[in-house]
Amino acid sequence: MAKVICSEAIWRVVDRSMQVLGGLGITDDTIVARLFREVRPFRIYDGPSEVHRWSIAQRVLRTGGAPQ
Repeated sequence: MAKVICSEAIWRVVDRSMQVLGGLGITDDTIVARLFREVRPFRIYDGPSEVHRWSIAQRVLRTGGAPQ
């Protein structure tokens, strides 16, 4: 669960930063472009976020309640 929440939160922050900076956000003059390249794989490492969500949903359905 933490993997999904953290990786998507950092992705939203970097994506929004890129949007705020506009064209400057994709140049190598800012750290945002570097972060954009480095953060994207976080959503894929150890399986995509969608797979983790599916796994959590299956566990909740099996146990009949929220994950502990």
